Amino acid sequence: MPKLLILSTGGALVIRRALGSRDEQPLTLRPDLAVTVEEFANLPGSHLTPQQVFALAQRILAVREGYDGIVVASGSDTLEETAYLLDLLLPDGPPLTITSLPRLNAGGAFASNGLSTAITVATTPSAANLGALVVVDDTIYPAQSLQTQFSQGVGMFTAAGGALGRVEGDQVCFRYRPLNRQHIAAPRLVEPVDLIRVGQGADDRQLRHSIADNVAGIVIETLGSGRVPPWWLPAIGEAIRQRIPVVAVSRAGVGGLGDEFGFVGAYHDLRKLGVIFAHDLSGIKARLKLMAALAVARSPAELRTLFR
Repeated sequence: MPKLLILSTGGALVIRRALGSRDEQPLTLRPDLAVTVEEFANLPGSHLTPQQVFALAQRILAVREGYDGIVVASGSDTLEETAYLLDLLLPDGPPLTITSLPRLNAGGAFASNGLSTAITVATTPSAANLGALVVVDDTIYPAQSLQTQFSQGVGMFTAAGGALGRVEGDQVCFRYRPLNRQHIAAPRLVEPVDLIRVGQGADDRQLRHSIADNVAGIVIETLGSGRVPPWWLPAIGEAIRQRIPVVAVSRAGVGGLGDEFGFVGAYHDLRKLGVIFAHDLSGIKARLKLMAALAVARSPAELRTLFR
């Protein structure tokens, strides 16, 4: 009989009731499946930290050989970050799916419950070695390109490159496999890493505060495909001179960086200063990646390589 582990970050009791069980009674979701529910934490998504997700990854590594699949149920507020960090930290292994916690409506019934769909994917052998798969709205998304597009409800998540597949009844239909998935075997996460978003006419106060605080790294969500106001360049150069890595992404959330513009503050100026470019990553994901990369890179050159 296949064995499945459900790890909850927001309350195991909610999970058990969503699966038709009461308190500590045995789960009877599927007679052909042995289900174990473990409460890793009891926190809303907005309370989770990268360090807690790192600990969750370590827990998965420690127990996953004893299971045929694992489901992580977590709050939707930071599901995008939780899924990406797990995908980055964990090597290939049994199927791993991430889904949002069930939500109750005003009448006490479950308004949303994607657990059964996530379980279906997690118990499908072809889902192994694909990294962390986000399963919401009967759709399967790769963690690396998952994006939050609405604040709540159906259609909350999407992916820049499209979905990997769908769940139709009890059938899992994959259209393609994740491309360019990266694993960083980080023994820890290095913090703090600050995330700063460039807005039209914004000054560099936040950036200079980060430098003064001697943070471990800085991620800048730049304009377009890698451009900043010209008055940001001195502070960016100062950060790099102080050996604080600066990573640039597009504030569009996805897309390559680089252009032929010759004006001051464009991509070519950032490249000359020694900025690292994170293509096709949002700022929140580049921040997590930098935390992991700083723990394994032995030199600035190695750090830059991890972002290629």
